[in-house]
Amino acid sequence: MRYFCTYFDQHYLSRGLALYESLRQHADEFRLTILCMDESTRSDLAARKLPEVKLLPLDKLVAEHPELRAAADNRTKLEFFFTCTSWLARHLIPTVPEGELLTYLDADLYFFSSPKPIYDEIGTASVAITPHRFPPALQHLDRYGRFNVGWVSFRNDHTGIACASDWAEKCADWCYNRLEDERYADQKYLDTWETRFSPTVSIKHRGVNAAPWNVRDSRISEGPCVDDVELVFYHFHALRPVADQLYDPSLHRYDADLSEGLRRYIYLPYLQHLLRLSGEIAGPRPEVLPAADPLDPRHASVVTHLLQMLKSSELDRGKRLLSIEENVRATKQTIAYLETVERDRNKARAEHQQTVDYLKTVEKDSEERLASIHYYQDKLKTAYADLERNVAYLKTLEAEIRAHIKVGADKDAIIADLTRQLQKAR
Repeated sequence: MRYFCTYFDQHYLSRGLALYESLRQHADEFRLTILCMDESTRSDLAARKLPEVKLLPLDKLVAEHPELRAAADNRTKLEFFFTCTSWLARHLIPTVPEGELLTYLDADLYFFSSPKPIYDEIGTASVAITPHRFPPALQHLDRYGRFNVGWVSFRNDHTGIACASDWAEKCADWCYNRLEDERYADQKYLDTWETRFSPTVSIKHRGVNAAPWNVRDSRISEGPCVDDVELVFYHFHALRPVADQLYDPSLHRYDADLSEGLRRYIYLPYLQHLLRLSGEIAGPRPEVLPAADPLDPRHASVVTHLLQMLKSSELDRGKRLLSIEENVRATKQTIAYLETVERDRNKARAEHQQTVDYLKTVEKDSEERLASIHYYQDKLKTAYADLERNVAYLKTLEAEIRAHIKVGADKDAIIADLTRQLQKAR
């Protein structure tokens, strides 16, 4: 059993149904959970009673995860849809058997052959993601993310649950349609998974997630095949109706041309499937710009389409110019601030040098004073030693004087005694 999930609203209903029917044709036994982004989609799908399909109303998902309700209030509808991708996966992983894979699929995917080669490549890995595989001329687009969210698989194990939870939390915090601080929508978060959530597999199969951004240098042949490798599924990104079943594949966005192989084996079969789902079989046959017949009357409507594209392009260019001007102003402010910081730093450095010079002078003066103190200390020590010697000498003299005085006193006493005796004898 394969477990898939996707989401779409009424505008993408036919594409979501085409994805489902392509899975029925190629995926063997599977279960597909569809997050219905509006009530009309839910009621339409419920009425169809599609086998293998389980419906999940958006209100139920939001009710169980308040983070989504908060996100809906601070981002556009498209950005909110991006946010729901990760939360849908996080919500559903516990519902699949332990150890099995849950795979999120964009609603504009379409399977042309069995997904078995993908599962063979994933093996026992806990997480699987698909690289954009930009050709060399488009490598600059890597800054928006090296991986595409078209196919993302999580296994119901510790690593798979941790990865999906981390993704959901990050998207709840920030998920906007702009490149900022190494983030872009829900997509650029995937860049770190190979190192943060091992084992994560980056699917290498050339026939997986072929898309307008990576077919520029590819050869599409009958099968259909991409460079002689069987196409598993194609990502019909930015496929837009122009008028009367005439569609713009938006290949020009990626500097790619509509080859005959792309037209015949990929786009026309898909558009015919969408036509059958719409029930408008009696209308004009589907076609892709540029139409194979240069005299196709629908070409007249292309002018309006091109003008609208030009208008959108000009509006986008205007926004980008405003953004550039804001960045220039911010850069000038930053430069002015840095110049002020540099001046302050130079001033502080000069003041610091003055302080250092002053301290050196003080230190030199202190050394001289210390040397003088040592000199006079030595002098005092010498004088003190001389004083001690003189005191000792004076003490010796004092003792000698006392001895002489005593001898004199003794002599006077003897003389006095002799005198008395002599007088007595007379």
